[in-house]
Amino acid sequence: MEVILLEKVRNLGKLGEQVKVKSGFARNYLIPYGKAVTANAENRAKFEAQRAELEKAQTDALDRAQSRASRMTGLTLQITRKVSEEGKLFGSVGIRDICEATKQAGFELVRSEVHLDRGPLKEIGDHAISVSLHPEVNFKIIVSVIGEK
Repeated sequence: MEVILLEKVRNLGKLGEQVKVKSGFARNYLIPYGKAVTANAENRAKFEAQRAELEKAQTDALDRAQSRASRMTGLTLQITRKVSEEGKLFGSVGIRDICEATKQAGFELVRSEVHLDRGPLKEIGDHAISVSLHPEVNFKIIVSVIGEK
C-alpha cells in the first residue's frame, strides 16, 4: 500500500515522502494516528495545499522536543526496590516505573518515548535508558536501581 507521510516517521521516511508499507501498518497505525494518508490524486493535492502548515508544525514539534531534551539531558533517577538476601530484585523496573519517577522529578515522559533495549531492569545499579522525544531527538538518562531489604 502506498501512503504519503504527513510527518517524519522513524525508519520509514520524512514529511511528504510517498512510501510503500504493508497495508496493516498503514491501516492500524499510520492513518489512524494522522501520520500518513493513502497515496491518491486527491490526497496528493490536499497534501501540497497543506505542505507549509505541516512543515511549520513539524519544525515547532522539533523545537519543543529539543527544549525538553536540553532540560532532561543528564537526568539521573533513583528507583528503590526490595531485594532478596542474595541481592536479587523482587520484580523489575519497567517503563511505567521510569515514567512515574520522571514525573516525581518534575519532568513529563510518555511511555512511548522510553525505550528499554534489553527489557525491564532486573538488576541493582545504574542503567542508561534511551529516550526518544522526536525522531531526530534522542538522548539517554540514567536510572539508578537501589535495593532495600
